[in-house]
Amino acid sequence: MSLLEEWNLKDAVAVAKRDGRKMGREEGMEMGERKRTIEIARNLQAEGMDVDTISRLTGLTVDDVLRL
Repeated sequence: MSLLEEWNLKDAVAVAKRDGRKMGREEGMEMGERKRTIEIARNLQAEGMDVDTISRLTGLTVDDVLRL
C-alpha cells in the first residue's frame, strides 16, 4: 500500500467515525423525543382525551396510542 493510499484510508476511517458518532447522537435524540411523546400521550389518555385527538396532536398513530 502506498503512502497516499494509506493516508486516504485513514482519512476515510476518520470521516466514517465522525459521521457514525453524529448519526448516533441524532438517533439518540430521536429516541428521547419519541419517549417524551409517548409519555405525553399517556398523560393525555389518563386525562380522558380521545385516541384520535391524541394521535393528531402527538403524531403517533392511532394503533400506537391504543397500545399505551
